Parts: sequence; structure tokens; C-alpha cells
Amino acid sequence: MTKTFKIGEYAVGGTIRVSIPKTLTTIKIDVIDSNFKTNKLLNQYIYYSFDRNRIDRDLFQITSSYWTDKILEYISKTMKQSGEWIGNYHTKRLFLDRSI
Repeated sequence: MTKTFKIGEYAVGGTIRVSIPKTLTTIKIDVIDSNFKTNKLLNQYIYYSFDRNRIDRDLFQITSSYWTDKILEYISKTMKQSGEWIGNYHTKRLFLDRSI
């Protein structure tokens, strides 16, 4: 499932695309430069679990708190619909973060 948020001047690049596969193995957030119709990928964040605090921190660096909340709301809703979402905790189908 993919959703594109066309935010404009309130986000770096103007567009943020969130991708969550049906297997719920990753959450991928792409920051896309939509200025001058280049659609160049500026940055990409990949999460192996739904760590709300970490995603919130990363999104707040690239967009406003309003859009951060909207994007997190979409991710939460998508995870809830699948029946695998459990608050801030890792689910059985998601891998643990490998960051050090």
C-alpha cells in the first residue's frame, strides 16, 4: 500500500511517499523533490518495525508537526487494518531494528 502526500513548501522537496507492503515487513518513506517537476529522490527512510518515536523524529526533521501527525496516522491506520498493529511495540511479523 502506497500513499503520496503532496505537501508543498512545508516539507523538504514537497512530496513524501509512504510505502507499506502487504507482508508488513518494512515501512518505507521516500522524500521526493517535486520542485520543477524533477521527481528526484532526495532521501529514503526504511524501518523494519513500527517504532512510532523514531519515525516521528525523522519526519519532524523534514516536515511540520501537522504533516508528521497525518503521516503517522496513515501508518497506524494501515497497520491496524491488517490486524498486526500493537502500539509502539514490535509485532511478530515485523523484523527488529538492526540499528546500533
